[in-house]
Amino acid sequence: MSEFLFILLVFALFFTLMLVIYNSRVKLKNYTVKTDKRIDGLKIALVSDFHNNKSLLKKAAARVCECDPDIVVISGDLVDRRRPDFKTARAMLEKLSAIAPVFYVTGNHEGTLGVDKVVDALDCGDILLNEEYKIYRDYSLLGLSDRPEGIERQRRDLVEVFSRLENFKIAVVHRPDEFEGGLCLADSDVDLVLCGHYHGGVVRIPFFGALMTQDDGFFPKYSKGKYQKNGVTMIVSGGAGNTVFPLRINNFPEIVCITVEN
Repeated sequence: MSEFLFILLVFALFFTLMLVIYNSRVKLKNYTVKTDKRIDGLKIALVSDFHNNKSLLKKAAARVCECDPDIVVISGDLVDRRRPDFKTARAMLEKLSAIAPVFYVTGNHEGTLGVDKVVDALDCGDILLNEEYKIYRDYSLLGLSDRPEGIERQRRDLVEVFSRLENFKIAVVHRPDEFEGGLCLADSDVDLVLCGHYHGGVVRIPFFGALMTQDDGFFPKYSKGKYQKNGVTMIVSGGAGNTVFPLRINNFPEIVCITVEN
């Protein structure tokens, strides 16, 4: 065997091993968010980018159960445009709803398939939080779907109205782009932004983070983790599943568990 073929074989084996390792587990990632507002230890499970992934269904649901949340927030791409069989997504919703109240904001894959079609197929109209907000005693929750056409002004007005509320304010979007661009949530009076979309950058380099994302190119500023600007905290999920090609290296699928405490 030539040296080139040997190196190629080693690389292929390494790549295959990484695919197996980083696509066979779902991790629970914990974050704590501090606030001076009155709130009594709210715990949120963030589920993003599940992508109708049957092989990770039970593992992802188990991590949500491990979080023991007060609410479950889905920040888009529960389904996948390349896998339009909604049976797995329905099963996921049933498992999540048995754990805690669920709030669902749609992502780009729901948009491609048609939001109304997805909502009807999943029978989830009662948990949908697109372009609306709900007010509770200690916190309020705003949902903004992924890039709907023709209502950008209304969405900005909605953020402005929501920002005037006095309790702890949580905005759920699909993309981190809405933090400094788009809706500019980092310049609002929202306290916490929850999102996903980038799958953690798919390939992560130790000490550097994500190698690249489709929208922001190499070494994106926001890909996975906890970020702060102007007193606003954003938590970006690395995603609970994969699209058709399950490429993840140094980047496990994850469920995010967030504790908000005074």
